Amino acid sequence: MLRPYVLLAATLLGSTACVSRTVTPRGTEPATTPEAIGPLARLAVTLDGKNDRAADTLYAADAVVVANARVRLAAPRLAGVSNGGQVTVMAATVTLEGRFAWVMLDYRWINAQQRLAEAGRATFVFERRERGWKIVHLHSSQVLPWDR
Repeated sequence: MLRPYVLLAATLLGSTACVSRTVTPRGTEPATTPEAIGPLARLAVTLDGKNDRAADTLYAADAVVVANARVRLAAPRLAGVSNGGQVTVMAATVTLEGRFAWVMLDYRWINAQQRLAEAGRATFVFERRERGWKIVHLHSSQVLPWDR
């Protein structure tokens, strides 16, 4: 007579064992993956190429930006990028460690009207802050002609 209950209990236990979910304690955010950080760096590059002021929202107020060994306080922030044209990300890698993330990427800036093009490499350092991920450091350099 106990067998139907045993069968029902085994069925219920078996079905819940196949279910998984992520539990996030209150007051914390779920762990970020590298796939969530890469698009932020790509967006920063794209907005910088367009000289779009929305790029400012991606940076922390105390961020340090260096391009070709010179501090940049406003757009264009990337080495080799001038007003006008378009920036395209060629390759990017993301490393995530705790509340910091590093994004290294290669980019190209092209201004077809002026027939200008430059290649560059950049390293972004992101920090998870109270209001989300912010760029706290950006260093970029133009690629040397023999490295293109």
